[in-house]
Amino acid sequence: MVRAEVTEGPEVVRSLIMRHYGLPVQSLEKVRAIYKIRTPYGSFGFKNAEELPDLPLVADFLEHVRHNGFERTPAFVLTTEGTYLIYHENKAFFMERWVDYPEVPKESYPYLQNIGRALADFHHAAKGVIPPKESHRYEWGKRKDMLSAALAKIRQWKQRPLNTPMEKMILDFLNYRCYLALMHLQKVSPQRLIHTSPDAAVLCHGGLHHKNILTDSRNRIWFIDFETMVYAERVMDMAQLLQYHASPYRWNPAVVNTFLTAYLSRITAPIVPEEWSIFFSYLAFPRRFYNRMIRYFDNTEHPQEFLMKLKETMDQDLDKENYLSKFHVV
Repeated sequence: MVRAEVTEGPEVVRSLIMRHYGLPVQSLEKVRAIYKIRTPYGSFGFKNAEELPDLPLVADFLEHVRHNGFERTPAFVLTTEGTYLIYHENKAFFMERWVDYPEVPKESYPYLQNIGRALADFHHAAKGVIPPKESHRYEWGKRKDMLSAALAKIRQWKQRPLNTPMEKMILDFLNYRCYLALMHLQKVSPQRLIHTSPDAAVLCHGGLHHKNILTDSRNRIWFIDFETMVYAERVMDMAQLLQYHASPYRWNPAVVNTFLTAYLSRITAPIVPEEWSIFFSYLAFPRRFYNRMIRYFDNTEHPQEFLMKLKETMDQDLDKENYLSKFHVV
């Protein structure tokens, strides 16, 4: 089940909206995991807040971004009590303005220039937004420790009896890629970098696959669904976006460069060599590698579907090898 899915029936949702928002519901329909609500005052999305327990913090961050000039994000809706979250049977929910524009397609090359410029504009508008260091949304400077821990786990798993040859093949690949990602960071100092290049650290969307990028009738790019938002390296957002949008083109350098050129054309502070090292570290070992390897190898039952998902992730990333081979660790 999708964690953000609303499982409540239409009448329950209708009642909650009237009670907490004072809005009469004209119609509602299920769109994937959430409800699209039509009212006399516009359309809204009604969502489960399981992935956004810190919604007030996220709302404040996005309000800052909109105030600084990037307005193409959905606005969260306050209840009549002045809160963002409502509760029903020990579950939290929220509403946001519905952005009724089409998603960019999976094969998004025709949109990559606009996406690159939009991401640069979003990062610029997010300057100054820094979550508390104890927040799970604060990831700046933590990547080297994460990779070191991941590599230790992989090598520990390699030492134990394996169930199938496929497990060995996957662990060998993960070991190689995790080590490569760590080597890219060997000369990177987060403390020095943020002192010499403060624009390197920024609020990142953290999940810009095609379903979270919309385009309006004026060809402007909108970003939605900020559950994955983190304060991290700006190149993390860039690398993760390419993870989704360069894969359908088998990491054709022309596709990658179209996005990078557009992004670089809009930023005021250039990306310095240390940042490019971090960028290639994220390309070598994407966050989905870590999440999916933990899900399978740390599960004592070793579900077959988790293994096949991990294998699929590895196979999809093999197309990146030729691109990565052009950039050697120095």
